[in-house]
Amino acid sequence: MKKIIFLFAAALMPLLASAQSYPQIANGDFETWTFDGVNLPNYFNSFQTADGSYASYGYDASNRQVARSTDTRPGSAGKYSCHIWSRLVEVKILFWSIKAHAQGNLTTGRVHAGSTSADGDDNYNYSDRDGSNTANGFTNPCAMPFTGKPDSLVAWVKFAPDGTDTANPYAKITATIHSDYDYIDGYAKTSDSRYAVATAVDKTITKTNGRWKRVSIPFRYTDNGAQPKYLLLSFATNSVPGKGGTDDHMYIDDVQLVYNQSYQLSIPSQGWASMYLDFNATVPSNAKVYYVTELVAGYAKLVEIPAGSVIPAHTGVIVSSTASSVTFKSSGMDPVAAKGNLLSGTLSPQSKSGSKTYYVLSPDSTKDRAVFGEFTGKTLTGHKAYIAF
Repeated sequence: MKKIIFLFAAALMPLLASAQSYPQIANGDFETWTFDGVNLPNYFNSFQTADGSYASYGYDASNRQVARSTDTRPGSAGKYSCHIWSRLVEVKILFWSIKAHAQGNLTTGRVHAGSTSADGDDNYNYSDRDGSNTANGFTNPCAMPFTGKPDSLVAWVKFAPDGTDTANPYAKITATIHSDYDYIDGYAKTSDSRYAVATAVDKTITKTNGRWKRVSIPFRYTDNGAQPKYLLLSFATNSVPGKGGTDDHMYIDDVQLVYNQSYQLSIPSQGWASMYLDFNATVPSNAKVYYVTELVAGYAKLVEIPAGSVIPAHTGVIVSSTASSVTFKSSGMDPVAAKGNLLSGTLSPQSKSGSKTYYVLSPDSTKDRAVFGEFTGKTLTGHKAYIAF
């Protein structure tokens, strides 16, 4: 490892700075399942929490269509994914028995089952802003508050249709950011477009042949002046109501929102700068990026984050470049782990803590080495990294 000289030698401890973050999907990694055991992830809903005239028909504890799975996508830091599937449902009304095809359905809103016809206009998912259900000490909402404006939705899926409906082979993901309104995502019945802020839709998710696939769906924004208050996100095992097979399976993991941000870092003539961002950022080809894992006798052990790799949000780094400025762009790909990093940072100007000594990049740095010196000012600069002990 290349060593960089510091002006001090000490056993240091990092100081974690508070930082803003852009809104994400609650439990989008599907790691928490306290509400209904292994049958429903927290902050999501399906048929067991449905309302409508036919909500109670055909759905009981032995006939759920959602389950926790240990089949996770490659590289996931979590233990679980969400598994949804389709089945044939028999609805008995008086002396009649009606069989209906029920797709696997998962939503951040509430399922409304108001018709025995799969494509009936009284079957839909919607944000039930006042609705919730409580079980196992957890109150699960039927609408997801949300105030962000992301650029795209990313999800990992594994889709296995049973192959009996070759005319309708696709699964579906839909997301709508909407204003303060019980927004409907339905096949025949839809919401007033005045309340939609942005939509992201993919109705062409094909079978993945037993493999996980990363899906990225852009949000398309309206110009109607609506402001984001909620996010209605839904997954279905088929893109057409009542279609697909009765044994279609869809696994979902690590759903996240991507914000296409960028940050232009100025590089002093010495060729070194520090940086601290609130989004995952790709290392460009015209820079070298490092984090610090160890200090021994005044020298730092550096770990390089290679070009093309992703720097985790809220991670202090030092940057070397011959350019006068370097642009870092946000990424929806997985960041490196950056384990044991001694660098901390702040997003906005922050007063020093009286009990800490801070070290920042010094003007004494040269093209061959970065030097840190004790910070004697009162306010730390935003988007910069430091070491404190």
